[in-house]
Amino acid sequence: MMTYGEAFRYFRHSKGLTLKQVADQMNSVSLIGQFETNQCHISIERFVHLLDQIGVTYDEFQLKRQGTTRSPIRQKIHEYRKMSSIETVIAAHGQHISAQDLFARLDKLAAENSHHYNLQLAQQVQLDSFYQTQQDRDSQNYPKGIQYYLTQVDDWGLYELNLFKECIRAFPVDVSWRLLHNVGKKVQLMADLPGYASEICNVYFSAITGFIVRHDLAKAWQTWRLAKLFCETEDDAESALRLPAMAGWITLHEGHEDKARALFNETLHYFQLLHFQKAYNHWHEIIEGQIIAYHRQIPQYFVFVTPYE
Repeated sequence: MMTYGEAFRYFRHSKGLTLKQVADQMNSVSLIGQFETNQCHISIERFVHLLDQIGVTYDEFQLKRQGTTRSPIRQKIHEYRKMSSIETVIAAHGQHISAQDLFARLDKLAAENSHHYNLQLAQQVQLDSFYQTQQDRDSQNYPKGIQYYLTQVDDWGLYELNLFKECIRAFPVDVSWRLLHNVGKKVQLMADLPGYASEICNVYFSAITGFIVRHDLAKAWQTWRLAKLFCETEDDAESALRLPAMAGWITLHEGHEDKARALFNETLHYFQLLHFQKAYNHWHEIIEGQIIAYHRQIPQYFVFVTPYE
């Protein structure tokens, strides 16, 4: 595992930046050099400022420094989810894992949690059990324990944001809407962290698809407006590029396919114009999948994540 200084020096070199180019009134050339060679420690404020200077998110930094951003518990959850992921299905030539095998793995996680309790694992087991057994999405048997947790926690971090994204289609529409309206208040401690704006927009974009799945297009449009206002307020240009595509997503399910395609193409055009080839390929695939799913009358829920989550 790299030290913080070693990882920072790696990113600085990879971007072709000199110490002098990164230094400013907050961090001198001498201080950065000592930090990179593990001769001194720096404050969190100085460190966050350095990441801003070189354009690297905290998650991206930790991925390089540690080799992974997952805790042991999150790794177990990831391995469970991977069993039914699209990558696994493709690798198995289209053969989905059986529901019996998924239930068996879920039972194993639940049994393990009963011996060594972990909040994250308990909540994931509760949520996945609901999704695998609950057919009536309008039922009141949704995961109320998770709703209570998200309501009571004053300061949301990345874990709570991601948990909420996974729960949006499980909660009743009014519950998801109330929590969505409180996101800005819940994440105040994250406001100064790199990548903050994109993380919040990912919540809004996930909620849009969740409301579409629940056939509440009015709430989907209200959420889109919240996302648009947030992008303008936070000057989040990268997320703003995706706004036309999200509007197209809603418009498609209103039955206006031609108008939706024009909105989809607007986002793709921006990606081409800015030479964001990976983003273009990724969103082109998502959009084509959405149009196919729409014709098959299968609204699809997406949990939008950062590349390094």
